[in-house]
Parts: sequence; structure tokens; C-alpha cells
Amino acid sequence: MNAIALTVTHETDYRDAMQRAAVAYLFRREGLHLSGDRQVLETCSAYLAQSLEVPAHLVQRIAELAVAEFESNTTKRLQMIGVCASSGIFRPKLILLDTITQHRYQVPARYLPRRMLQHRDI
Repeated sequence: MNAIALTVTHETDYRDAMQRAAVAYLFRREGLHLSGDRQVLETCSAYLAQSLEVPAHLVQRIAELAVAEFESNTTKRLQMIGVCASSGIFRPKLILLDTITQHRYQVPARYLPRRMLQHRDI
């Protein structure tokens, strides 16, 4: 049975826990999907809805975050370039580079997984 014992105090704790569970699920099934495949998102959404019984209004967002984190860990497809100069101080937008298509996207920082926001000394 795929049950996770949680003591949830905040909604963000619940979302983070479900996202971590979804990423772990994707890593267990890593060899079954191609990177960027639409089936990855569909499988993750089905897992969240059926196995973990995540409410329907949260499934799509958590699945998208989990797939983005999974793909950035496995393919290094998304790379953070920097902070958008036109973004505000309290609502920063980050510039992400899709390394396959070479397109740049401005994404609000609140939409990205925490792992991508951590400062790393390289």
C-alpha cells in the first residue's frame, strides 16, 4: 500500500509532502518514460489522484511541479540563468533556460521547486 504517515499543520506542508511522494514515484518508474513525454505528467497525476487521494483541485499543480523537479534532476533540461531585471523586489521572476530548445522563460519564483531556489556554491 502506498500510504504516507503525515502530521500536517499547513497546506504548504501537505503540498510539499505530496510533491516529494510524486517525485519519488517518478524516480521508481524512471526507465518507463521518455523525458518530456506527456505520459509522465498523466501518470503522475493519476498516481496522485488514485493512490494518494490528493484532492482534484491540487492534482494538476502538484503533478506539474513534481514532473519539473524530476526532469531537472534527470535530464538537466531546465537551468536557472538569473533574476529578471523587470521583476519586483517582493515578487521575483527568474529566467529559466530550456537546454533542449534554447528558449528562455520568465517564471515567478513561487512556482519553482525549493531545490531550484537554493543557492549553491559551484
